[in-house]
Amino acid sequence: MGEFVKKTAFGYKPTSGGRSDPECTHVILTEDEYNRLLQQISGAEQEARNAKYDADKEIHRVQIDAQRRIESTEYEAAKDIEHLEKALAAEQKESALQRGLNANLLRITRERANADRKLKPKKEHTGYVVVSSMEKEHRYKDGNRRWCTVMLWETVLETPYTVDFEVEEVRRLIQELFQGDEEGNWLIVKIGITGNYPKGYADMICDKDWREVYRNYNVMLERRLKANYRTGFWEIIFLHTKPLAAVPSDMRAGRN
Repeated sequence: MGEFVKKTAFGYKPTSGGRSDPECTHVILTEDEYNRLLQQISGAEQEARNAKYDADKEIHRVQIDAQRRIESTEYEAAKDIEHLEKALAAEQKESALQRGLNANLLRITRERANADRKLKPKKEHTGYVVVSSMEKEHRYKDGNRRWCTVMLWETVLETPYTVDFEVEEVRRLIQELFQGDEEGNWLIVKIGITGNYPKGYADMICDKDWREVYRNYNVMLERRLKANYRTGFWEIIFLHTKPLAAVPSDMRAGRN
């Protein structure tokens, strides 16, 4: 163990308090003690270098492993995306083909229905014909829950779809009545229907978006479907707010 001393004008003098003595300024070591201290310092420095090397090596290993995992994940993700894109493209192609087939089948069905009913021209006729249209007193409750009456019109429109079609399929198909042509006009405008409100009259006159403007239109209301097994075709029965316009002769049932 070294000797704790203090430096004086006449050299080094041992302190009475040893290391804890406040006057201690130096430690005198023997050569052997000094060499051991150097060895300890050198060993500690080597251990620190070894620890840093091991840490750097482990960090590098973890980084490489993480990069491999990332690349593997990216590769698998890319494979999955490629697979999904191919599946989607195939599905879109199949859907487009199916839509084309469905469109052709519907076209053939419409033309056959037109031919059966002697509607001309067979290929161009919409397949919709007016069976009847009559004025009808309609009862409803107003906003105060009081019973009121209004004169509406009820029209029966025969569709080009036979009763072999499922009702939900017909419900979907008749939306074509409200699809715009090249000029933006609905198909059903041909008979004078210029508005479409899916609920009833009472709902419409309480609807803030409709109650002020519905009078400007002939609005279709409360449509429902009927399978007419006598004729073999589905019919749409609906209420509307004004009489039909002059129905074209080729859209009148029994006139072709």
